[in-house]
Amino acid sequence: MQNGSTMAMRARVCDLLGKRPNRQARAVSFSHKRNKYVQHVNLQNKRYFSDELGRTVRVRLSTKGMKTVDKYGGIDAAAKKFGLDLTQH
Repeated sequence: MQNGSTMAMRARVCDLLGKRPNRQARAVSFSHKRNKYVQHVNLQNKRYFSDELGRTVRVRLSTKGMKTVDKYGGIDAAAKKFGLDLTQH
């Protein structure tokens, strides 16, 4: 951290589901050459209101994780199901 910044480098991982980049992907050309590339997770910074904490929490979720939060009816239920501690967010 430089110049008093509070931003820290974080890995490209979903906070809720733990999805990680696929590092074994290959692009196959017409001549059938195989080139390695990385398929990154579609991460979004999202704010949800937590009823248990009484405040908004900022989490870094994949789009699949956002659908999971909708499925469980809120960030509190989804965090409880997947073992995410919202007090740290």
